[in-house]
Amino acid sequence: MTPTALLADLIALSTALQADRATDPERRRQRDRRIGKALQGLRGKPWRQLDAWLKQVEIAAWQPGQSRAGVHLYRVLGVSLAFFGLLTGWGLARAVLSYSGQTPINVFHAISALVLPQILLLSLWLVTALPGTRSLFAGLRTMLALVHPGRLAQWLAGRLERDRVPGWHRLWTGRTARVLTPAGGWLASYWSQLFAVWFNLGALLALAYLTAFSDLAFAWSTTLNLDNAEFHRLLQLLSWPWHELYPQAVPSRELIDASRYYRLHSGGFAQLPPLPAAQLGAWWSFLFVALVSYGLLPRLVTLAISWLRLRVHLARALTHLPGAAELLARMNSPLVTTVSPHPSTPPGGVVAPDGLPSPHRDSAAIACPVIGWSGTHVQREALTPRLRSLGIEPLDWLEAGGGRTLQEDQALVASLCQGQEPGVAVVVRAWEPPLLEFSDFLRDLRRQCQARQAIVVVLWGGAQPVVERDQEAWRHALRQLDDPDLHVEALGVAAP
Repeated sequence: MTPTALLADLIALSTALQADRATDPERRRQRDRRIGKALQGLRGKPWRQLDAWLKQVEIAAWQPGQSRAGVHLYRVLGVSLAFFGLLTGWGLARAVLSYSGQTPINVFHAISALVLPQILLLSLWLVTALPGTRSLFAGLRTMLALVHPGRLAQWLAGRLERDRVPGWHRLWTGRTARVLTPAGGWLASYWSQLFAVWFNLGALLALAYLTAFSDLAFAWSTTLNLDNAEFHRLLQLLSWPWHELYPQAVPSRELIDASRYYRLHSGGFAQLPPLPAAQLGAWWSFLFVALVSYGLLPRLVTLAISWLRLRVHLARALTHLPGAAELLARMNSPLVTTVSPHPSTPPGGVVAPDGLPSPHRDSAAIACPVIGWSGTHVQREALTPRLRSLGIEPLDWLEAGGGRTLQEDQALVASLCQGQEPGVAVVVRAWEPPLLEFSDFLRDLRRQCQARQAIVVVLWGGAQPVVERDQEAWRHALRQLDDPDLHVEALGVAAP
């Protein structure tokens, strides 16, 4: 998918998840599980799953075409930057290569205006963009980051999309802005490299036009303490990338000696034998190849890198939008729960220990061992029917965490990995904060088993339903494990 398509999905998904908050949680759960079952072939590509979900889901007060305004702005800004870069490169080259017929064009000025800044800007891009330079140039990166790409994009989108709802500016608010910060940096890099590519094209077109349709006289002059030999060494250094491929574009020492002039001599050259016109033409060929080597070609590479990294970070941001992880968990959940359309307890239904009617279960979706974390296994008689209502059939109840030692938990993990069960469920107290000890246990379980079986963390609220605040805390903590087969379920949810 292109950045344009991913940006459209970001805007669409952000607005869809916001509108979907009004949907009944159980209805939303069953709808997303049904869509997820049809998208199992995309299970390893969550951003493609989300894109396919957007094409299939129907949500009241939300239309898929609402992302067009932000995509239109993205395209308009790209075309505008390319056009502005072309005009800027053309104008600067025309100004630097201006020749009235009296004073020759100073090659030293042309190199200083068109070539050396390219090298400096490319070095700055390497400092700010490549991961390997972060620790070496942390101070410089911090100084250059004062112009925050996210704030710039938010400011620009807010100005240009004031009357377009929903638009790009919706992405640069709250948690979404933090998620998009890396993508915003690569977006700024992509735009800057797009401008640079068209700037160099404009400068090259101007140089080619002036060379073909006018008689340009090149020479060099400077008040710096720079003699002919030193200037020759400098040009040889600049010409190193093409000195073997195109030696005609490398100025010779003879050309440098004959091309130096002093304005005290009324623009005249040194009193040396005149050089053939073909040899004097080495100056414009040197400038042309230097612009290609230090301007156009590197910028095409950095533009491609910025485009690819922007695509990667937009796809990553798509899966980290507020609510996206929960949506993926609902689509990929191994549980199948069918709820009676009537609020009363169905015939033969199971009444949970807290007095709430449990959903009618057609069949268990997963049969697996259940781990009672930190003492919750003592409630296994009360928890077993409620787990069955979620579609989990406990094969065995095990104990981990709490007062058990690390060696005992590791032995438990080793015994679980020897079996062929499709997954494992872990019951935790929802009101207790998720500790690093628990995260380490899950990592150890995934690492030792080396399989993609489901791990279902079941939140238990005790005598009370699980509140949304506790669910969000657990989901946020477990999201850091970046495990697509790790799911969070709750035994009873408090009404919002």
